[in-house]
Amino acid sequence: MSSSTTSGPGPNATATSAPATNIPAVDRVRSPFLDQLGLGVRLALTNGRDGWGRLLLTACGVGLGVALLLFTASFPGIVQHRNERLYIQNDTFRDEDLPTPGDRTVLIATADTTFRGTAIRGRVVQPEGPDAALPPGVAAYPPPGRMVVSPALAALLKDPANQLLRDRLPYPVVGGIGPDGLLGPGQADYLLGSDRLSLDAGAARVTSYGHFSPPKPMDSRLILLNAVGLTVMLAPVGVFLAAAARFGGERRDRRLAALRLVGADRRMTARLAAGESLVGAVLGLVAGAALFLLGRRLTGHLRLAGFSFYPEDIAPHPAIAAAIAVVVPLLGIGVTLLAMRRVTVDPLGVVRRSGPGRRRIGWRLALPLAGLALTALALALPAQYNPSGIGPTAVFNSVQDSRGSLLVASGVLLMLVGVCTLLPWLVEAATRRSGGGVSWQLAIRRLQLSSGPASTAVSGVVVAVAGAIALQTLFLGVSASYEDRPGPRAAVGPYQHSVSFPGGGPQADRLADSLARSPGVQATAAYTEFALETPTAKLWELPSVRIADCAVLRGFATLPDCKDGDAFAVQGRTTRPDAGPSGGTDGGTDAGSDAPAAAAKPGTTVHAAFFRGDGEPPSWPLPAVTATVEPVEGADPNRRLGFGLLLLTPGAAPAAALRGQPATVLVSMAPGLPDPKEQLATDVMAIDPQGLAGSPLDRAVDPTYLAVKRLLTAGSAVTLLLVALSLLVGQLERFREQRRILGVLSAVGTRRRVLGLSVLWQTLVPMALGMLLAVVGGLLMGAVLQYTAGLPFALDWGSMLAMSAIAAGAVLLTTALGLPQLLRLMRPGELRYE
Repeated sequence: MSSSTTSGPGPNATATSAPATNIPAVDRVRSPFLDQLGLGVRLALTNGRDGWGRLLLTACGVGLGVALLLFTASFPGIVQHRNERLYIQNDTFRDEDLPTPGDRTVLIATADTTFRGTAIRGRVVQPEGPDAALPPGVAAYPPPGRMVVSPALAALLKDPANQLLRDRLPYPVVGGIGPDGLLGPGQADYLLGSDRLSLDAGAARVTSYGHFSPPKPMDSRLILLNAVGLTVMLAPVGVFLAAAARFGGERRDRRLAALRLVGADRRMTARLAAGESLVGAVLGLVAGAALFLLGRRLTGHLRLAGFSFYPEDIAPHPAIAAAIAVVVPLLGIGVTLLAMRRVTVDPLGVVRRSGPGRRRIGWRLALPLAGLALTALALALPAQYNPSGIGPTAVFNSVQDSRGSLLVASGVLLMLVGVCTLLPWLVEAATRRSGGGVSWQLAIRRLQLSSGPASTAVSGVVVAVAGAIALQTLFLGVSASYEDRPGPRAAVGPYQHSVSFPGGGPQADRLADSLARSPGVQATAAYTEFALETPTAKLWELPSVRIADCAVLRGFATLPDCKDGDAFAVQGRTTRPDAGPSGGTDGGTDAGSDAPAAAAKPGTTVHAAFFRGDGEPPSWPLPAVTATVEPVEGADPNRRLGFGLLLLTPGAAPAAALRGQPATVLVSMAPGLPDPKEQLATDVMAIDPQGLAGSPLDRAVDPTYLAVKRLLTAGSAVTLLLVALSLLVGQLERFREQRRILGVLSAVGTRRRVLGLSVLWQTLVPMALGMLLAVVGGLLMGAVLQYTAGLPFALDWGSMLAMSAIAAGAVLLTTALGLPQLLRLMRPGELRYE
């Protein structure tokens, strides 16, 4: 009876199950998923010294990628902070309604210069009242003849090799400029006090500092270049993160396969693997955040591609940082689960270290084909209007607008992933047969058994090189529009340099005489040039005037005769700076100055356009044209002869017409001078700090293009550094995986030289195949990008070979750096197993 009351169905069965109601609620609701995930975490943390070593290497590999992602996520914040600082430094803007002198007004003038490639921002200031607004970062205005400087400029002035800069800025330093007034710690900036500024002398009157100026629209080709460049630089990061998540993967697979053999189902095995991967990913996130904070502190002491940043300006966007914190662990878990297929399907083969089945190529080829399809879709988009374009460039190529660039970047990403996935298949196909020496046979057999780790170690380099070749090919096509433009024609006249003195029109001859007395100056020629307007005529319907004496005018045009009071109209094709190669406007049409000159009859009352002086511009009647003359080809280095120009002698215009107008002095320097441009700039600023010396005959490159080029170059260098560091970490992990095999080979008498060569072959074979794949894939991607962007097809074989050589050198260097660890592992003691 007693037995019947404790078992079997019946009325008393309820009594036997009553104790189950006392189980805590927390234990009843615990999920098997969390239990198994937690078990995976415990397995990772309690796996002894070997397990912790693997976790640390995984954290290092993931941390490098996370740090670069965090720096990339900081880019929007860097742009925002830089725009805010640029807004503050936009201080010479002049509104239509000029303020009158008052307690809060300041006269300010530009005094920029360049010293041996370093841009120096300068301002001359004159406060007009006791409550004048202070510039950001400055505690007080410097007295007249004194200056305050930024830390970067102070360092330049203290350098013993920069005597020429000290001669250019000989003013005593009475203070410094703080971070609030600078773009970055590397910006060279100074503020010079004065008591001689005026509106007529080129100064502006302001009541506050900072004026919003809408950014110039970026060229559509540069947008495409930025999108592709960012994709190319970040694609290797994803590869390295995926590779780091698989550090120690062979040993973990064998351990999980053993659990699978003793009864664990597929779901439990996958959850255990996910738990182990989660630990490495979280540690990598912590290591990446630490590396980011350390690198951010170091950026304050570095200049990257000509730019410098304050550490506090570098902060990742919160949404992007949160996405990184979520995506990186998910990526690690996803890579691990994808690699678990063989563990769940053939666990006995994993334990016995048998070779895997052959890899399939179908889905690997589908990825680059899908990338090509996205690029073709971008080409099929309708063209858009380009607000910054003129003439033929007024319409976007559909690939070059923001939508097309995004599709192209996505296509490039798919093609790079396809290149990465093709490498293991290519290595497997190339190593199916073995032969040769002992070291070669050991390497090939190792690749036959497990080509994955060796291919993974090189895959990041392959992606980086393929992307770099594609980017360089696209860059070559884009640069042809900027760097290969026909340069200015060689000057026939004696002048190679041009100096502008704001507001110096009334003293043009005196300024030229002062400059002529400077050392190294052979000859000078001064003139004043400005555009005209009337209340009824449009600006382009009137000629511009150039006022100089007869001796100077004879150098610009063939004059029949000249006396004070004469006026000459220049005829011929325009040679303005923005003209096409033919020298004409609008596709080379004849744009002689006869048409503008004919629109203004003699006696028409005119005044200077864009007048920046005090009060209203003086009005005066146009003189009658004495003769129409031909310009002297190449006589003006500024190339403005012939564009609707009237050559006037001083007597043909009233002296008041020169008020507030800039003076231009053409300069010829003596040959053989050391640093002639720097010497000329120093001589000019000794006469007037506002004077600006230039060399119009030098080829000018678009500054936005230069900034993009420098940033892409710097980003490529950072990516290459990441490649090298990740390769080194992966190499060390592969050696740890093979420690027992190396110990066995060493115990049976295998020479160290043979083992070293075997490891070298294991690296060289995938690297050689990877470089071949990278070159072919990069060239195909580059050709597709050039075609879809409507750029001329061009290849830079030198850069392509250089990139391949650098990448191969990085692989060999990291292998060499790992040899000491290899030699340490080649001993019988490594047979010990925990």
